[in-house]
Amino acid sequence: MSNEEMFPSLTPSAVQVRWRVPTEFPACPDMVSESALEEYAARLVFGAVFAQNSIYKSVTVQCDLSDGELVVRTHLPGDTIKHWAVANVSMKGGLFVHRSESTFYELQGALMHYCEIAKKSYDDPFDNYC
Repeated sequence: MSNEEMFPSLTPSAVQVRWRVPTEFPACPDMVSESALEEYAARLVFGAVFAQNSIYKSVTVQCDLSDGELVVRTHLPGDTIKHWAVANVSMKGGLFVHRSESTFYELQGALMHYCEIAKKSYDDPFDNYC
């Protein structure tokens, strides 16, 4: 990630990576601290707004702490082409670094990627074999 360009965010305590449109992260804490990611995760309950900008709003579906980073799976309701996304939040230099991992057409793709990054098991559903 260190070679990736960081972009300003509409949230003063945050920057964005692989995310060019200036975005607000309403649940993001105001300051980095030892327990800031835990505090952030606690705010991201199901349905809470994770990110919003002039193009879309994404709401939290699931989040987990993994290896000192926060992994967030979101839904983009409304008139969007891809309705699912996965992001990663870390802390660096007194800022919350929000990295867009990817966007997805289908829930299953987002869930598989989320589980991979969060180091959670993802078993193929029985329906895949019927």
